[in-house]
Amino acid sequence: MKKVEEILEKILLPIDSLWKISDVIVDDEKETVEVVLEYALSHIEVGGRHYSIYDHRPIRKWRHLDLWQYKTYISARLPRYKDERGCYHSVEVSWAEPSEQMTVLLEKKF
Repeated sequence: MKKVEEILEKILLPIDSLWKISDVIVDDEKETVEVVLEYALSHIEVGGRHYSIYDHRPIRKWRHLDLWQYKTYISARLPRYKDERGCYHSVEVSWAEPSEQMTVLLEKKF
């Protein structure tokens, strides 16, 4: 039998190998599911270059496709890195556009 995390990773979530599920929080009163993601690597690769993780941004949430009657959210702390010019950048995510509060899959529904 598959673990809940494996089912979520394979079927429900548009995440890549850079991210892993660290927790799933179900609130039966609010009828919500929050899937907490964590960056899986100890470095960030951009344009063939490796950068150390400088820090993480505060927790950010994206509205995702509902799971039955439960509203579903993805949350994560995006890692930041400092490039060779001294500029700080947040990691981009595969499940949402940079300034959006909904995942790409949910946007397609509207």
